[in-house]
Amino acid sequence: MKKSKNENKIRQAKKFLLTKPSILWILLIVFTIVFTITITHYPRQNKISHFYTIGDVAKRDIKAPKNFFIEDKEATNLKKNEVKESVKNVYDFDADLIEKISSNIDSAMKIPQELFKKADQQNLEPAPTFEIVLDTQPEFEEKLGIEVSKGAYSILYKHQFAPDISLKIKAIIKIILKNGVVANKEILLKEVHKGIILRSIGSKKERTVNNLKIFYGPDQAKTMVRIEGQPILKDINYNLSNLIVDLCQRLLQPNITLNKNETEKRIRNTEDQIKPILYKIKAGEMILREGERVDKVHLVKLLALKEQIEEKDIFISSTGIALITFFSILVIYTLFLKDHKKLKTDHNRHIFFLILGLVLYLTFAKFSTQIAQSANPEIPWDISSMSFFMILPIPAAAMLTCLFLGFDIAVIFTVILSLLTSLVFSGSFEVFIFFFLSSITAAWWIKEKQERKNFIMAGFKLAVFNAVLALSLGFYSLARPDVVIITKEMMLAFCGGLFSATFTVGFTPLIEILFDYTTDSKFLEFSNLDRPLIKKLMIEAPGTYNHSIIVATLAEAAASAIDAGTLKAKVMGYYHDIGKLDKTLYFIENQADGKNRHDKLSPSMSALVLIGHVKKGVELAKKYKLGNEIIEGIIQHHGTSLIKYFYQKSLNSGNDTVKEEDFRYPGPKPQTREAGIVMLADVVEAAVRALERPTPARIQGRVKELINDIFADGQLEECELTLKDLHQIAKSFNNILTSIYHSRIEYPDKAQEKKNEKNGSPKDTDRQSAKKENTNGHHPPKDKTDLKRLGL
Repeated sequence: MKKSKNENKIRQAKKFLLTKPSILWILLIVFTIVFTITITHYPRQNKISHFYTIGDVAKRDIKAPKNFFIEDKEATNLKKNEVKESVKNVYDFDADLIEKISSNIDSAMKIPQELFKKADQQNLEPAPTFEIVLDTQPEFEEKLGIEVSKGAYSILYKHQFAPDISLKIKAIIKIILKNGVVANKEILLKEVHKGIILRSIGSKKERTVNNLKIFYGPDQAKTMVRIEGQPILKDINYNLSNLIVDLCQRLLQPNITLNKNETEKRIRNTEDQIKPILYKIKAGEMILREGERVDKVHLVKLLALKEQIEEKDIFISSTGIALITFFSILVIYTLFLKDHKKLKTDHNRHIFFLILGLVLYLTFAKFSTQIAQSANPEIPWDISSMSFFMILPIPAAAMLTCLFLGFDIAVIFTVILSLLTSLVFSGSFEVFIFFFLSSITAAWWIKEKQERKNFIMAGFKLAVFNAVLALSLGFYSLARPDVVIITKEMMLAFCGGLFSATFTVGFTPLIEILFDYTTDSKFLEFSNLDRPLIKKLMIEAPGTYNHSIIVATLAEAAASAIDAGTLKAKVMGYYHDIGKLDKTLYFIENQADGKNRHDKLSPSMSALVLIGHVKKGVELAKKYKLGNEIIEGIIQHHGTSLIKYFYQKSLNSGNDTVKEEDFRYPGPKPQTREAGIVMLADVVEAAVRALERPTPARIQGRVKELINDIFADGQLEECELTLKDLHQIAKSFNNILTSIYHSRIEYPDKAQEKKNEKNGSPKDTDRQSAKKENTNGHHPPKDKTDLKRLGL
């Protein structure tokens, strides 16, 4: 249940992102801000041409252009160090440690004492043996917190773990801990000149301690145990006295520890309270006079002046970059992409893809500038002179865009990508020209051939073109062309071309998955008739399968004739009727028993069954992940056409409330040339199959009539099929259908042969030719929408 809710939330979020136009505005603003912030991180060239070092002689007067403050960083840091040294270290004092150790001693001693107490209450003689008491040693040690030897335990046994022993141990430990035991006295004594702050852990009360020598170190505390314990242990025997001293020494723990976190926190707070030591420089004030030798004070002022000028330049430059980025993308999107036919469906998805391309390849550009700068951190920053940009695989973005959205969109995308890339490289004109020409050329070379191997061929062509382009730019930008520099640039450009093709091959499958795009390679996979869905169609609906194969053949030939996507049209043909798997026997091509299920249904119900196969086909396509292009083919292959048979049947039944829209498919109409071809092939194949005598003349007439009807019904209004295209499509349909349904020789039985010979009829009964068929034929009056000589 929880998983289902999460899936619904993800689905709703995805729908929101892919449908709301406001998302594109947010995307544009976010991209502009991030891009501007990113590229303004680069250090700029020094704008002050009169920058000096200590000892240089000023070449001219330098005055302050405005009022500004100079921070004396050395004096500020010196002040902070003084304050830092004055802050006392904080030590924590654990006052509860005495009670804790005393409690452990009482708990441990109580365990063996219970045995002796029980023996006294029961008047048992003799007292518990040592072996019995020895069994309590592990628990005794656990409670006490230290290990006790068997010998020591036997001494305590002899004295029956007397309460007086516990009192003496606790008294000695209390004396030592009350004085204070520090974990590391050497570190403590380093603070003897300023003292420490001793803070009680429980109460948080603080007191300043200046005499640090009074505290014991760990070794000193052990020594003091014997000294402090001497008056307390003077009346007991030697063995027990030594045992008590040993236990005290081992039970002692430091109760004064350094609190580093609190100390550092107080140091930081004190430093934050120290304000920078500033000197005000007024506008027009002389900072350095001509001929004057630069000293330390002059240098501080010059550095402050440099920071003021750079701060202003960075702000202005960032604003300019943001405006250029924002309006460049906005103008190109509004003029060329907003109403583009190829981006009409799933508009946000396509824009997300283009933005991802910008982000990815501009990130490559950013990293390249960082690499180039880190190689020469001391020289003034001028990336264009280093020509490192030529190795970047920026043209791969144009190749991928052409692959998924077409060459025209790739050209538009290349303009904005080249412009933004040049901004990354300090607005270099050479960078813009190089990537613009290289990217458009790369997109053109994979425009027609999109097989994987052709990417590599395009990469080699691009590598050579880039090398020639680098040579041209070298002649343009260098006053005196250097052979070494030009050779280096050509090698970088050559490698950049190869990298572009490699990146294209690598990113193509990933983009197919992320954005649900379908390339020719993916269409080629779906064209395999061994796919599970096609096999299922063949087994469960053989009539529909045979129909789909012929439709795919017709669509492929027609697409080839008008230079459309042959593979796309073919695969659309294979899968356009997979929705019939839901109710196979309600479609006439699958009714092998001669029974028509629609005879028992009302015309409106029959229409719903036929219309439902489109929806079911979409569900199956999504289940088997066929991709959006094939799904669009399934949705659009009937357009909004009328189911004439059942509509007329409903009218003939005397139903006065019949609505034509109830007998039309929901659409939309075909949006692409390939979808339009599949619609035509679907209608033509079904109609020609129903012809009683499919002679060439009958086929040509039927094809012409059907295409005229579809054209007149307005089903081809939204795709890019022209009248010339329709003529070529009809011609290819005629050729294939005539070949499929050509006349065959009949083979009569012997009785029929004798009868024919007796009557003087010929032995073969070939179907009549087209000329005889049309000799006395009746030609219906031509409609004004009739396409003359269609396919002839």
